[in-house]
Amino acid sequence: MNKKGFVFVETIIVTCVLLASLMVVYSLYVSSLNSETRQLRYDDPARLYQTYYLEKYFNSFDMDLLLNRISSGTSKYELIYQGRSDIFGSSYSEEALFFDSLWNHLHIKNIYLVKSNVSELAKCKEKGYEVICSNQNLVSYLRNLDDGEANTFYFIVEYATSRSGGNCTNIDCFSYFSYMTMEA
Repeated sequence: MNKKGFVFVETIIVTCVLLASLMVVYSLYVSSLNSETRQLRYDDPARLYQTYYLEKYFNSFDMDLLLNRISSGTSKYELIYQGRSDIFGSSYSEEALFFDSLWNHLHIKNIYLVKSNVSELAKCKEKGYEVICSNQNLVSYLRNLDDGEANTFYFIVEYATSRSGGNCTNIDCFSYFSYMTMEA
């Protein structure tokens, strides 16, 4: 009997089994690494610190109008960003430079005020969620949040930075998210 042929076939079979095992381990490693990288962009301690003070700052304005609009059901959420929200009122024109500087310095892309039932919002099945559902990073983040109590709101801030840490362009943006809860 030819032992050299048997050893060669056995070596090929063992190599194939080892290669298949390594490919499975590698694919699991890559998927967990991608998931971890995405999770690092959620509720980063530095971003939570910024969000905490942003939420305190916005609470100094009259947030009741926005919270009541969301509570009454006329709006599913409020999107707060440069120049568009009732929170600033008529005094916004005097503070425009400050808000522009704040948005640029902290790399804020959007601020969302959302009712606590985020699981319903993340499903994107109802009308009125177009702005949120068009942002897949935000939908992914909302799926990680738990629903809160009935009179709780989430103050969600989306930060966007480039790879170098500066202001991003549409080409190389990384989105970071953090939230604070607010009572009505």
